[in-house]
Amino acid sequence: MDVIWLNRNPSIRYTYRPSIRRAVNNVLVGLQARLRTRRVVGYPRHLIVDLVNVCGLACPICPNGRGEIPRQPGIMMPSLFASIMKTMGPYLYTLTLTNWGEPLRHPQLLDLLAIARSYPCYIGFSSNLQHLPDSLLDGLIRSGIDEIGISIDGATAATYNHYRIGGDFNTALTNLKRLVTRRRELGSITPKIRWQVLLNRYTEPETGAVEALAREIGVDSVMFIPIFIDISRMFTHTPAERLARDRHWLPRDPDMSFYDTDTGRLKGDPRFCNKIWDTMVIHPDGAVSPCCAVIDPADDFGRLTEGTDFNSIWNGPSYRMARSRMAGRRSDEGHIVCDHCLQNGVLIL
Repeated sequence: MDVIWLNRNPSIRYTYRPSIRRAVNNVLVGLQARLRTRRVVGYPRHLIVDLVNVCGLACPICPNGRGEIPRQPGIMMPSLFASIMKTMGPYLYTLTLTNWGEPLRHPQLLDLLAIARSYPCYIGFSSNLQHLPDSLLDGLIRSGIDEIGISIDGATAATYNHYRIGGDFNTALTNLKRLVTRRRELGSITPKIRWQVLLNRYTEPETGAVEALAREIGVDSVMFIPIFIDISRMFTHTPAERLARDRHWLPRDPDMSFYDTDTGRLKGDPRFCNKIWDTMVIHPDGAVSPCCAVIDPADDFGRLTEGTDFNSIWNGPSYRMARSRMAGRRSDEGHIVCDHCLQNGVLIL
């Protein structure tokens, strides 16, 4: 992923608030990942919480856009979020508040951001910026969130409309300008504003135009993200089958793609994944997945509620099995979603 920093102020880069507990946890978890232990004494270093699992668009590769996520639509309740953060917040380096949905559509978003900001982690989320009412704008800037990634694929409406089906380019661009302008008026350097572009066949020729437009508007950075293909069948089909379904979306320049276009595998064919030692993904209803690409509830590793013992999931049967498999300790314990990655190479970075 190629990040271009347009704002040269050093204070705008990644910074972490000091935390002894987090530093100690970081060392412990890192050591256990290196040793490939079955259990983890400690807490995730990275947490992805999908506050809302609907977004309103119909992007043609996204499982949500394709209507292929078999989860019920929902939002996370503040009480559950507060319980999750009480357990994990003191140990986190990063907290990402989006996965498949649009967080700006959560009716209590500012309350959730206030809960999150009481912990020393780096907080961010992504938005398609189709929904940014005046009532939310100032609160969002004053919330203390560190970064917002704005998903606008292309520098023209024609290019944008190829992928962001159901979205409006002018709405997204207008809201981006409002966000930048209002942040300046309030004298704030946060949230850092990052323009995110999925590199596909259509956005490939417009990378220079996006960067020029981003400089003109005043965003802090631009990130060009190679597109992932056929995520909805990531754990059910081979890389070659997924490539056949979505090959036409890949950029013509192979350097702009994650994939080997002969096999459909990720370049380098990675075989090891740290996520099951240091990352947790939580859906709006508290369901826990081992990575952000898991869409089927049948593949979840458990479900957190306000009264759930965290370790009953973090060191529960599914996580222990996944770590054992990743360490090469095979057994007949049954099937987990991570088996597909081990058979086909790690499928998502």
